[in-house]
Amino acid sequence: MCAVNRCTPSIGSKKIEVPQRTCVDCKTLGCAHNNGRYPSFCLTAQTDSDDVADLRSSYEDDAQTYAFMKAAAVTTSRGFSEQLCRVEETMDYFHRMGYRKIGIAFCAGVAEEARIFAKILRIHGYEVVGYACKVGALSNADMGLEESCCNFGSVACNPLMQVQRLNEAKTHMNVVMGLCVGHDSYFYKLSDAPCTTLLAKDKAMVNNTGAALYASQTSSLWSRMMTCDPTLAAPGFVDEEALAAWEAKKAQGCCG
Repeated sequence: MCAVNRCTPSIGSKKIEVPQRTCVDCKTLGCAHNNGRYPSFCLTAQTDSDDVADLRSSYEDDAQTYAFMKAAAVTTSRGFSEQLCRVEETMDYFHRMGYRKIGIAFCAGVAEEARIFAKILRIHGYEVVGYACKVGALSNADMGLEESCCNFGSVACNPLMQVQRLNEAKTHMNVVMGLCVGHDSYFYKLSDAPCTTLLAKDKAMVNNTGAALYASQTSSLWSRMMTCDPTLAAPGFVDEEALAAWEAKKAQGCCG
């Protein structure tokens, strides 16, 4: 395995172009520290008093929106001051918003974690409705999915049934635990109730998604992410010739 360069011919040193710089390009965080240190592209520095007034009105003039913001702010503050874990913060938010019926959409791979969370919620008086990703037991093959999708189980994930059943249950808020990338997006899109994520699944990092980001800055295996992998690149970013060369080297036992 080429841990660092991933054998990416002609694209490893390709210049990164940023047509519009935004907050992800900022190193000062002047907005968070309120110290007036703003880069030239800073949106905060470009926000005038009229913009601020409009924003406040948008939050304050709608009772539901204001309640959401107020509860979130108090929950965040308590989380810092009392060192609450995310499970506790989540319940604190439910409490402040008056939510009692909670939905859980979980990956079958974290079923035990979902059961523990449901038990904790019930101990605190919440009504819980939860559905696993494999509910309905749809076949990958019958769904016409690629054969490789069956390599790790013949049953397809089913976020549509999960969200349909939780919508029918009229949950006050839904908690996502470990749904795969894409399945979680579809669930969020169709959910009638507001959603939060309690656990993000990471198959390589024991569900600690941040670990790979930290490791990418070291000489670890994950530094490979700092060189473009054609199979992960944005559509059209890597030409077909470079992609074919990468695939050829991978077939020889290098890369990937």
